[in-house]
Amino acid sequence: MNRKNIFLTLLLPVLAICSCFIFVCPALSIETFDFAGITLKDDQGNVTTDFKPGKTIQIEAAFSFKRAGAAILHGTITAENWSQDLSPKIRFGLHANYTAVWTQTIPSTVNGQVRVDVTLLSPLHERLVRSAFFTVTPIQAEYVGAKVCNTCHPSLYAAWQQTRHYPAVGCESCHGPGSEHVLTRSPEFIVIDTSSGLCGRCHSRNDGTVIEAEGGFIKSLQQFNEWRATAHGNVAECGTCHNPHYSLSTDRADALKVSCIECHAGKTVSLSMQTVACEECHMPFAGLKSQSSGTGLYRTGDIRSHLWRIKTEADPQTMFSPDGTALAQDSKGAFLTDNFACLGCHNGINARFEDFESVRKTSTLIH
Repeated sequence: MNRKNIFLTLLLPVLAICSCFIFVCPALSIETFDFAGITLKDDQGNVTTDFKPGKTIQIEAAFSFKRAGAAILHGTITAENWSQDLSPKIRFGLHANYTAVWTQTIPSTVNGQVRVDVTLLSPLHERLVRSAFFTVTPIQAEYVGAKVCNTCHPSLYAAWQQTRHYPAVGCESCHGPGSEHVLTRSPEFIVIDTSSGLCGRCHSRNDGTVIEAEGGFIKSLQQFNEWRATAHGNVAECGTCHNPHYSLSTDRADALKVSCIECHAGKTVSLSMQTVACEECHMPFAGLKSQSSGTGLYRTGDIRSHLWRIKTEADPQTMFSPDGTALAQDSKGAFLTDNFACLGCHNGINARFEDFESVRKTSTLIH
């Protein structure tokens, strides 16, 4: 027996005894009442049977005593994915009209028809049930523009303006249409997707499985493809490292959520490379969007790779497929070769000049 039933079982006899003493009537007479029905209202007090998820509904049960008496009202709300008990309410008095009102918030996941049942009980177990139905219609949010987001999120808006996403990729490009979120200020009505798949909608080519290449470089906008072809793709999301609201070039401290050493704490660095940032070797400029520099094995692009893994024993040409249109992959996924990882700096300009065979012999000694 649940708590509500125990409560009713204990309360009904008490009310029955009280009613016999309070009201001048035969001890065994049954109190009678009229149950007019149930009225449904929105949070503005308007009578309606059409509601939106997340909104407030007022359930009003109207009834009258035909004589002095007492009553208990309780009820339930039932939908495909929503079940809610209405707390018991007690009413007693003389011959008059009465109401009982419940206020409930409709869960954001509810959709379709909802049934409300209210039961009216007298102390001597006279019982009437009334039902009402309403419909929950999914919210059709609309786009409102990033400037509206600035009202509540000025710091994030200002940071976004410093990123490469601005102005073409606005808040709603990732978070979805924001009209309902603006009205309710509830996180339930805005998209909060932290998966790499969201980033992959823009930062990928083909179906995200092939890393396309051209002219000895990785094609641009393939960070998602590269991430999937690495060990990181199994253990981390883009958002593990990146905060997309901030610019790497203007606000690096906020743009990067973690450093490499936080996950790779056991790594040691030798050959006087301790002051060189991890990404200089493991995220070299192996991608090309518009302009390259250098010649031969010393060529670099203008986009950092997200492959991280350096296959030190591999020759430069083995990084690509035979026709040069894609990156090659072995049992561990895609990889970089020492020409990108080392010779982009060791070209006699940015660091001491080295040839490919020299860096291949020493690169394995760095870690």
